Parts: sequence; C-alpha cells; structure tokens
Amino acid sequence: MEENNSPAVEARRETSRSDRALRHELHIPLRYRLEGREEWLSGEAINMSESGLLFSSDDLLEVNSRVQITFQNPETPMVKSGTRQARVVRRILSNWPETRVLFGAKFC
Repeated sequence: MEENNSPAVEARRETSRSDRALRHELHIPLRYRLEGREEWLSGEAINMSESGLLFSSDDLLEVNSRVQITFQNPETPMVKSGTRQARVVRRILSNWPETRVLFGAKFC
C-alpha cells in the first residue's frame, strides 16, 4: 500500500482533473488577433474557465503564440476592457466527424 506522501500519489494528485478549473461549455463566436497584429480573426469558443479557454479557428496557431481574445460583435466599436490576453498552450485535433484544430489558451 502506498503512503499518502509517496511520489506516485503526489503525481496522481497533480495530474488529477479535479485540480483543474471548472470549465463551462459555450459554443459562441469569438474574435482574436496575434500579439502585434491589427487584423482580428474569427473563431469559436468551445469552453472557458477562470484560467483559460478552448477555442477553434480555421487558422493554424503555434503553441506559445500570444493572442488577444474578445467576444465582442464585429459591428460594434472595440472596447479595450472587453479583451483578454492569452497564450496558446496546446493544439489538438478534434474527433471525427467534426475534425478541426482546437487551441487551449491560458489567460495572462
């Protein structure tokens, strides 16, 4: 039997999904732009938590890319307080039949 403070038990605790922030499913449009760029690109928020966001886009982003994300409507003037800074921390391919690239981004 493993002790409560053993490395194996600690590793399982650290990787436990219960330690992750609670995620809320959204499936709503978003806009984002790469740091230093003017052009806003379209995407879709899949889920969001206090610490980050999972979203899809037709454009391929590199891991560690810094982005500004907003849920504001493209027809309204941009409100700076409505944007969040984030860093892409993972890139995954969703399952069939809706195969698309998903990006995990951590809020800065």
